[in-house]
Amino acid sequence: MSYDFLPIKVDKASIQEIASLLKTTFPKAKKYTEKFVSWQYVENPIGHMIGYNAYFEEELAAHYALMPIKAIINGKEEKGLLSLNTATHPKHRGKKLFPTLAAKSFESASDNGFGFVIGVANAQSTPGFLKKLDFQFIGMLEAKLGWGDVLRKQTENVIDYQRSWDEKTIKWRLSNPELSYRIKDNRVFAATDHFGVKVILKDFDVTYNIDDKKNSLGFRPIKLWIGIDDTISWKKSFYFDIPLGMRPSPLNLIFKDLTSSNRKFQFSGVRFSALDFDAY
Repeated sequence: MSYDFLPIKVDKASIQEIASLLKTTFPKAKKYTEKFVSWQYVENPIGHMIGYNAYFEEELAAHYALMPIKAIINGKEEKGLLSLNTATHPKHRGKKLFPTLAAKSFESASDNGFGFVIGVANAQSTPGFLKKLDFQFIGMLEAKLGWGDVLRKQTENVIDYQRSWDEKTIKWRLSNPELSYRIKDNRVFAATDHFGVKVILKDFDVTYNIDDKKNSLGFRPIKLWIGIDDTISWKKSFYFDIPLGMRPSPLNLIFKDLTSSNRKFQFSGVRFSALDFDAY
């Protein structure tokens, strides 16, 4: 079978095409409406999604998309990409299309001045990213359940990587048409699929002033926290690790440097929250 590989487009017809493939590939995920895909691919104030499509006889067979983001790396802000949507139509699985899509996407990203790709991979996809695409394994995201405050500790650890947010990107991120958020005292919450549980997406520090949003999430006294943040003092908090056997899949943070510097990060030097990727 011969495939044509073309850069992603984000016109209306292309959004419809992508949404259709995502629905076919992930039939249990209800979020992939055209409105949601347009929000993700077109409305991001940092820029449109980039990546590549594979076509077979003018039918979209496979798709890989990366979202432009900004991050503070070693004290300097730079543009990079969040590895996001990977989809292959059931009729075209097993053709090894993804490595080609990824290689073309990364080459294009580097040519256009993006410095890195970061992503969250499940247990099944992680080996491919590490062995075939030369990503670094930073570490497994922590997942904790509990209640009360999330306490900070005094630390002199240097933060090597954290996503950079501003007024425009926060407003866009919280305008997700398929999910409702609650904001109180610079803390962003979302409902989970589990009874009585809400997730803490991010605690913005005092340098931000996020307006409260009083959306009701229902009765959810238990809080879920997902991410990496060595500045949190879990020993003084009422939060407990979720055993691996009770998680749908371990979530692994991976990183690929698109520059010639071969940058790598230690787990303790990374701050990464649930708001920084697309779980909620």
